[in-house]
Amino acid sequence: MLTSNTIVVIADDLTGANDTALQFFTKGAVTEILLDYEKIPVKNLPIDTWAVSTESRNKTPEEAYKRTEEAFNIFKEKFNVDFFYKKIDSTLRGNIAQEILAALNATGKDCAIISPAFVQEGRITIGGFQLVKGVPVERTEAARDPHVPVYESNLVNILKKQMPNNEDSVGLIDFSIVSKGAAPLVMKLNELIKSGKKLIVVDAVSVVDIEQIVLAMKKSNYDILPCGSAGLAQVLANNWLEEVKIQNFKKAVPPMPKLILSGSATELSALQLKKVQDDEDIKNSYFISLKIEDILNGVSDNILNRVISNLQKTNIVAVHVSEIEKELEDENSTANELLIDEGVSKDDLADKITKYLATLAQKVKQEKDFVLITIGGETSYRCCKALYCENLQVIDTILPAIPLCLGSNAQLVITKSGNLGTTTTLVEILKYFERHE
Repeated sequence: MLTSNTIVVIADDLTGANDTALQFFTKGAVTEILLDYEKIPVKNLPIDTWAVSTESRNKTPEEAYKRTEEAFNIFKEKFNVDFFYKKIDSTLRGNIAQEILAALNATGKDCAIISPAFVQEGRITIGGFQLVKGVPVERTEAARDPHVPVYESNLVNILKKQMPNNEDSVGLIDFSIVSKGAAPLVMKLNELIKSGKKLIVVDAVSVVDIEQIVLAMKKSNYDILPCGSAGLAQVLANNWLEEVKIQNFKKAVPPMPKLILSGSATELSALQLKKVQDDEDIKNSYFISLKIEDILNGVSDNILNRVISNLQKTNIVAVHVSEIEKELEDENSTANELLIDEGVSKDDLADKITKYLATLAQKVKQEKDFVLITIGGETSYRCCKALYCENLQVIDTILPAIPLCLGSNAQLVITKSGNLGTTTTLVEILKYFERHE
């Protein structure tokens, strides 16, 4: 067994692993992200926080359970783990119930507290319902996710539907109790656990609420597994890493071109790219909007040459799929006919998009060095794998949920979920480099 005391974060996709790991890094923890939980370094490295993606969000419930349980068990066997954290999506995508049950089985915890609120991103939980900037999650773009659409905003109902034989093990602590503070929270928590509840959803509409949830966990008589978004992780970092000293020094990065690869078709991603195009302070940017035909035909020499020829000095090249949805909706477009002819479903198309962008990243890397900026969880994972970035070390904070990472092959990487941030997030990421190069 490796002897280091540590925090372990298990997420179902890479962007989730990264934004959660960042919360512990900002408190001074040496933080490493793994793309494959079966490839933990054998040396006893001085790592305070490990984060890993099981890449199970789009898998079957059975496969998600298996991967999650394996990941927890491997870390439990190899490390003297102080704290486990199960990351779940703040828009409720994925196999949430199965993965939490797998985590409970592996760790032997008494129950899981589930708090997906991420207040800084406008995501709150009230009455068990998840709202994104005041809108029920089922009415947001999460409902149109090509792999795991969200048709329900009530997390309690989602959990019950995902585990129909164990509905009675799901509980809720609503805002009327949370608002009264930690003491009533502890009483209700202990009561629910004693009655057999294993998955307990807790409302939160502010950071103060999350702080009270964490305090109640500490005061409870039971051994509890925290499950949530980067919002809960941020508060836990303040408790778990109280004595870690934060080193404040300015990072310097080499001046390099930036390659943005976006496999996200969300409206927010499209707006973020447009903001970059329209920003007068961002110069020397070049955009390639991929079409259905491009994806089906694979990476052409034409597109590859356009990317490489424009990746000069500190230029920005963005390759994206923001127009594909419009192409599919255009009555005069042959896009739908192409998909039918090729026997490609919309789910298949999403998969082909991420494979295309990963192949493009690999081909470009053979000719040019660049900073990689990826948008979308699956895109981020596949592009990093294509560039042989098996490990990512967090080296700086760009934004509260956006880390700068250094790959195991010295590749600089920034990953971002397709539905995270504001319209100016991508502009802010690029301006980070203007300040630090």
